[in-house]
Amino acid sequence: MAEDLKYIIYKTVTETNRKMTPGDVEKAVAEAAGVDRRKVRLAIRDLVGLRKLTYTYVYGTSFVERSFDRPVRLSKRIVIKPPKLAYQPRPGEIVVSIAQGAAFGNGAHPSTCLALRALDDAFSENRCAQLQTPLKGLDIGTGTGILAIALAKLGVQTVLGIDIDPCAVSEAAHNVSLNQVFEQVEISNTPLEDLTSQFSIIVANIAHPTLSRKAPFLSARTEANGMLILSGFKEYASKDVRESYTNQGLTFVREELDREWTCVVLRKPEQP
Repeated sequence: MAEDLKYIIYKTVTETNRKMTPGDVEKAVAEAAGVDRRKVRLAIRDLVGLRKLTYTYVYGTSFVERSFDRPVRLSKRIVIKPPKLAYQPRPGEIVVSIAQGAAFGNGAHPSTCLALRALDDAFSENRCAQLQTPLKGLDIGTGTGILAIALAKLGVQTVLGIDIDPCAVSEAAHNVSLNQVFEQVEISNTPLEDLTSQFSIIVANIAHPTLSRKAPFLSARTEANGMLILSGFKEYASKDVRESYTNQGLTFVREELDREWTCVVLRKPEQP
């Protein structure tokens, strides 16, 4: 019963579409499981002790969230872990070490999880088989560099991660070094508009208005048969994002939702 209760608590915290205070979790789980709130409170503390959950503080309010102080699997093959924590990967696993910092993208946000799952699926389902080699990847708004590093570890030979935030550029470069992919991944503050190359696969985990506005440019920067993975927007904006890119001639591949957040995958057809 204790383990069942912990499972319910973990699912409640990680699958909600909002931040939950300890009181919110206690109430929701106590009602769902038909147990006393004190039992839920003790189980939450156990999960925090096991580093599966953690307490966070925002503007004086406490919340319970999934912990990234341990290895966490975010897709079929991709595992995120703290740099100093030892982890023996299973056959086929791809392990990305991310140092905690101020930049966005430690894997906790649904939009990052969605982008990682889309990347994993693109390679595991051989959707990149028709792309020219060597593969070239672009990560727009790289943050911690998590998606750029994942691209490299999935087999993309050269990856460019760009961000206008100096803090993000510094942290991403550090994480690239930690993961020993510095020969494959370049981190830069080059403005998006200054890019002239085409890329085999582009991933952009940025806000909806920017994604839609940049559709003509990003479509032009995608090579024939290349893929675009777009995340960072909520479900209500999905139709607008899709249409912005299909109007540029790209083909819609699939869409995935996670707690109101959306990721759209598109492919650029080969030119006739």
